[in-house]
Formats: sequence, structure tokens, C-alpha cells
Amino acid sequence: MKDAGINEAGIAPPLRAEPPASAAPSFDSGSKKPHAFFGPRRSPLLPEDAAGGGSLTAVLAAISSLASLALAAFLMIASATGEWTKALDATLTVQVRGTEAAEIAQRAQAALAVLQAEPGVLSAKLMPADEAARLLEPWLGKGAADYLNVPALIDVELAPEARAGLTELSGRVEAAAPGVIIDDHGRWNRRLVATAHSGQVLAFAVVLLVMAAACAISVFAARAGLSANAEVVALLHLVGATDQFIAREVQGRFLIIGLRGGAIGLAVALLAIGALAVATRGVGADAFLAPDLSLGPRLAAPLLVVPLAMCLTTGLAARLTVLRALRVEY
Repeated sequence: MKDAGINEAGIAPPLRAEPPASAAPSFDSGSKKPHAFFGPRRSPLLPEDAAGGGSLTAVLAAISSLASLALAAFLMIASATGEWTKALDATLTVQVRGTEAAEIAQRAQAALAVLQAEPGVLSAKLMPADEAARLLEPWLGKGAADYLNVPALIDVELAPEARAGLTELSGRVEAAAPGVIIDDHGRWNRRLVATAHSGQVLAFAVVLLVMAAACAISVFAARAGLSANAEVVALLHLVGATDQFIAREVQGRFLIIGLRGGAIGLAVALLAIGALAVATRGVGADAFLAPDLSLGPRLAAPLLVVPLAMCLTTGLAARLTVLRALRVEY
């Protein structure tokens, strides 16, 4: 009986070699893995953990933390400006002057009576004489109220609708108490808003400059990575890979690095803001018109845009750089 594997000539047929699982994939513009049915996924053209990936992540994390701090400053200034202007718009300061202390007191009581009778006035309080005198101590020294007729001050809180009738209110108060000066804090409010807007413009300009720096770094890193893998790029072109495919591979790597660096930078910025808030908690920053440094969801949630913007900026810059380089140099 003949063996099933031996032919009539007594020669065994050659064994058929199975194709390797890692057969050469077909690269087209829409494929991201080999066409082998159960083949393993291929490694990316520029892996995230390749040489230079850690350094690029560190650089992006550093500039991302600067962008987060600048954006946080922008948000804190905007919030503080709204609170300051709202408080100033709702208050008045009435200064009552006179040649004698008795005359000042009489005029102050007359002005106070008119203010308390107004429907748009929520409260009107006469400031104690010793407290008004303490306001002059930085300029006149301690004890100046003993030999000077310090004007009386009335602190007035207005309803929002009473602001429109401020001119009529001032006329009635001046008629009852001649020589009064009504300060609506308008000049101080305008200067405060102008200063705050300048700070916001500066903070936003820093954010834009940081994003421009991230874009420039991505362009340089993408060109360097493409040059270092020139032979791989030429081989990919040889087997049919398109420029869009190669650019998509590089873009994927920079998207991951940008998101990772942006997240690390945001975490560092939040830690810095939290530490600064704890350090200045007992100083009384509100007394110096400093923005509130409390770290909460209203501040942290908008800062999430920084990692996303860093991710999109680096990925898009790398993709455009690679496409241009492939058209010109390859």
C-alpha cells in the first residue's frame, strides 16, 4: 500500500508554505491597518513615545501652563470688574461741607432726611465723625480732626432704577443742604474699567502668543520627524501610500502629544492657582481691589479649552507642514 504523501515516482511533494501573517499591507488613503483579515495592527509611522516625544511633551506642557495662567487671569479680571462696577453703580457718597461743626451737622441731617425720603434710595447712613477723620489720616496725619472741620460723609445705597434719576436727586439734596458734593463714583468707575480692560487685553495677547509658539514648535518637530524618517516615507510612497495617509499618521501622533502636554500644563496651572489662593487667603486681597483667587468650577471649567486648543493647534500645524513638505521635497 502506497503512502498517501508519496507519488508514483517515489518523491514527496513540496510542502506549501503559508503566507506570513505580517504580509505587506496595502496602503491607501482610507486604510489605517493591514488588509489581512486577522493580521496584527501595524505601529504608527511616528510613535508617540519615540525619541523627542518626551521633550516635545514637556515643552508643550510648559507653554500650556502659561496659557492656562493667562486665561485664568483674563477670567478673574472679568469677574472682578463686573463685581466692582456693580458695587460702584449702586452707591453714592454725599460730602457735606461747612465753616463750623454745627453748620456741617445741620446740613448733614437735612441731606440725610431728603435721601431717606427718596423711594429709589435703599439706605442712607451718616458716617461717624471719627471714622471720617480716619480717612484723612494718610494725608493730614493723626489728630487732624481736632483742629479742622472735617466734612460729614453720607453713604447711600441706590436701587438699580434710581440711577437714571440721579440728576433730580442731586438737585433736591443740594436745595436742602447747600454746599454738598455728590460723588457717583463715575470717574473712578471709568478708570477702573479701563485698567481692567487693559489687563484683559494683555492676558488674551499672552494666550495668543503661547498658541503661536505651540504652532511653531509643532512645525519644527514635524519637519524634524519627517526628515529623520525620510527612508520610511520613501518606502511608503513606493508601496502606494498617499500624502494624505502619511500626513494623517503624523497628525495623530501630534494630537496625542498636544493633548497630553496640554493636560499636564493645565494641572500645573491649577496647582499654582490653588497654592496662590491659599497663600493670599489671609491677606485680604479684596481690600486692595485684587481679583478673587478662589479656585472653583467657574474658573476651572473654562480652562479645559486650553488642552483642546493645544491638541488641535499642534495636530493641524503638523498635518499642514507634512503635506507641504511632501509636495515640495518628496
